[in-house]
Amino acid sequence: MFTKLTDLTKAFIYYGLAFGLMLTVALLYPVLGESVIAVAMLTPAISVLLMLLVVTPDGRSKAGWASLGLHRLGLRGWAAAVLIPLLVVGSAYSLVWVSGLADFTVPPDFKDVSLLLVPVFLIWVIAKNALTGSLGEELGWRGYLLPRLTAALGVRWALPLSGLLWGIWHLPVIFLTPLYHAEGNLLIIVPLFLTVVTIMGVIPGYLRLSTNSVWPAVIFHTAQNVFWYLCRTATITSSPLVTEYLAGESGILLLFGYALVVVAIVLISRHRLNNPRAQMEIGVEPVVGI
Repeated sequence: MFTKLTDLTKAFIYYGLAFGLMLTVALLYPVLGESVIAVAMLTPAISVLLMLLVVTPDGRSKAGWASLGLHRLGLRGWAAAVLIPLLVVGSAYSLVWVSGLADFTVPPDFKDVSLLLVPVFLIWVIAKNALTGSLGEELGWRGYLLPRLTAALGVRWALPLSGLLWGIWHLPVIFLTPLYHAEGNLLIIVPLFLTVVTIMGVIPGYLRLSTNSVWPAVIFHTAQNVFWYLCRTATITSSPLVTEYLAGESGILLLFGYALVVVAIVLISRHRLNNPRAQMEIGVEPVVGI
């Protein structure tokens, strides 16, 4: 075990482990098949366990485990974690449907669900996917990596850098399997994807740091995946223009939507830092500055 590693060194050893495991999983696609995605989502959490229990002695202390942000619910970040993806993804697909580039249909998951039960159904889907998928990723990216990058580089650099590293981590599955972003031209999709994920990653990162909890980031990640999947299955089109370049996970419309949210976060953060009295009036704790 290494006892004197800096936060930056820990961050990049973690990333080397996570990327190496992801590359290994992607190379095992002929064996694992479609289960590659499910296994890949666990590699950040596995890398965290290796850092805490093998590489460093941090896992021997309560502070080491508490640094992951699991011990707090971060309830004041939950509403934003759900509503922001709903607004951005919903707006992107609404524009596509209204423009006539694609047609809307009721998603298969909702055909047997009463309208009155839709909110309950969505809450159940988000909760289920948060615990079975997104948590595995977020323990690594926002639970372990982001706080250490922040300690070493400061918030302004740590937030976009963590988003970029998160995006690069996906590349083995994009290039080595047909399971992720298989439609369209990779020369267009990959730069778009990295840009979107870098910008979008600022939001769960901000929620993580401002609440000292990883759970808002987990919920955001899950809500993004769930709302995108539902909107995608509600869209009738055979064009990669819609499914990848415009409203896809790497789409231009999502890029603009999340960029606007990040600008709003920067403005709100600066306002709160410059007006301590405003924090007391709205009853919140001081938040991170960007």
